Amino acid sequence: MIMNSMKGRTRIIILMLLLISASNALFAQRTVDFFATVISSSDTNTIKMSTDLYFTQFQGLDGYLVTDRRDTPYSEMPNSGCDIAFYAEIQESDGGWSCTLNAISKKGQHLSETRTYASYYKILLDAKSSLENILNNVASGATSTAETETQDSGEPYTEATLETLAGTWTGESLIDKVIILRGGNGFVIFKNGSSMNVGVTVKGSNVTVVQKGRSNASFHPEISRELAVKAATDAEPIKWTLTTTSAVSMKGTKSTLVEDEQSSTGVSSASIDVEWTKQQ
Repeated sequence: MIMNSMKGRTRIIILMLLLISASNALFAQRTVDFFATVISSSDTNTIKMSTDLYFTQFQGLDGYLVTDRRDTPYSEMPNSGCDIAFYAEIQESDGGWSCTLNAISKKGQHLSETRTYASYYKILLDAKSSLENILNNVASGATSTAETETQDSGEPYTEATLETLAGTWTGESLIDKVIILRGGNGFVIFKNGSSMNVGVTVKGSNVTVVQKGRSNASFHPEISRELAVKAATDAEPIKWTLTTTSAVSMKGTKSTLVEDEQSSTGVSSASIDVEWTKQQ
């Protein structure tokens, strides 16, 4: 009886030790020192925004415990004792941006990945994927560096979301600006002083912006005031059907009213080519 009891207790102790070991392995975190960005640009606000974004993205990754050393260059503390030392190099050149991510392991393995961007906004959109890629290379023991060029190709920009579209857009001669909000709503501010509420939807690279609420003659500055007042009552909501061509540009058509001498009402529906640019 006593022997059986001791064996039972031994099994329980062993099982508990195994569970503790497994738990420690499961929740183990790799320590990271996040160092200051090496810059080659006078646009310090842009660099700071990029650095802060990388730091925030790093903090959101599972399995990493990040220490904030953004005020300290890596060269001043190359042997901090952490699992990974990380810093970025960002430089502005020829109207574009070059961003190099550096990850140095405790064993001295130094990986770097360089990507060039036509627009600063693409650095922000690409931050998470480029960070995850270099960390995966560190974990796999890779030793090579990577260099990728991500310029605007004119092809549809498929990574658009309400989050990335949010901001101020311009492009039409009779519109002062278009403000898109993250929740899918927005405002069109006309140069005549009127304001239109709009709804925004995104599907892939396709963006649809549609007038919300009652129509107003001021929403049709393309036609004479007299015709606009008469036609506004029955006018269909104004609609923009756009395609994203980069993180900061969209082009497509605007469905609205135009003057038409052959129409009995003096106006007709038509599609007008438009192009919007995001203000940086």
